Amino acid sequence: MQTDSEPEELLPSALDGLEADRAAAVAARTAFYPGDLLKAGRYRLFRKIGQGQFAHVWLAEDMQESQNRYVAIKISLRWYTESQIREAAIIKILGDDPISDHPGRTNVIELLDEFIHSGPNSDHHCIVSKPMGRSVERTLTEFIWDDPVPYSFCRRISIQALQALDYLHQKDIMHGDIHTGNFLLALTYNIDENSEADIEAKNTHGNELNDPGDPFILDDKVDVLSGGLDAKVILVDLGASSSPKDSPSFDKADIWALGCALWRIVTGAPLFAPEGWGDMDDTNVEQIGNFVERLGPVPESLRSAWKDSDDHLTSDGHLKNPFPEDERELPLTEEIKDRKPEGMSEDEATAFVEFLSLIFRLEPSERSSTQELLQHRWVTAEWDNK
Repeated sequence: MQTDSEPEELLPSALDGLEADRAAAVAARTAFYPGDLLKAGRYRLFRKIGQGQFAHVWLAEDMQESQNRYVAIKISLRWYTESQIREAAIIKILGDDPISDHPGRTNVIELLDEFIHSGPNSDHHCIVSKPMGRSVERTLTEFIWDDPVPYSFCRRISIQALQALDYLHQKDIMHGDIHTGNFLLALTYNIDENSEADIEAKNTHGNELNDPGDPFILDDKVDVLSGGLDAKVILVDLGASSSPKDSPSFDKADIWALGCALWRIVTGAPLFAPEGWGDMDDTNVEQIGNFVERLGPVPESLRSAWKDSDDHLTSDGHLKNPFPEDERELPLTEEIKDRKPEGMSEDEATAFVEFLSLIFRLEPSERSSTQELLQHRWVTAEWDNK
């Protein structure tokens, strides 16, 4: 029997004691269980494979006679139902009248079904899609203390991420929440050929806490250390997406966010990461300082939109009180020298910074489009990646 409970404060991964209890309370916000049947018995839940602030994702068996397949069902928490309905509508737009020859078409989530599940206390919107594996962020994190992620893999998935975003933009859709956690690795095998026991036995990216309530991440079986030749990323989570066709710069926030994601993928490090000490105003000032140090002065159009700019910026957009020299962020041309991954040549590193320079423009209207970025030599050239 499914139940709903009041929302609890969301904490990081629980460890012991009170935090473990809190994690259990988070899971209880949508208390679904293996064996539960949804949509008049069509879908039977098997294992939870994802969990977030707004929804949980379950691996389920499609019991419809003509299907007999595994699917992923994203079940909204009760306060997110209306937003997820809008998300499903956006995914439908992406699938309607598809751009069949676009290379990014298959790098975007596909809607297989949607429905409302009526629980005892509320309704839950459900999005049905193909099962997928790890997020790119999780994949990168797994290699932090071990072997570095091969650059050939990083470049391959970076280009796919760009193609996926271009597909959205060609359909006049702004994603609104681009980051490495919203790109998932497609499974490299036919999961429908496995029994439930096989799936659990073969999984090597399972529960972090060994608790049945924790997400059971499916093993995508991508051989990252060999360069991930079969790796394919899928752009998911369109909960913040919109279709602002009347805005000429609707895509520019996505472009900036993509640049941050690609830097993270290629170098393994975040690009703009303020320490965050102090209140939000202090953090904002620190972040703007990072922008100035890495990218140059703030343009007048943005200074005039910031009411406190005169307190922190000179009339030409530089910092009035620069950080101590040993605490300053390096320009991208210098930072890449420290962060250049093994397998990336000096010439390609230069090309990568040129590519990013088309993205990281403080004036949004000056940022290149995805179409323009796809024509850049970092994307199109045949580099000798090892």
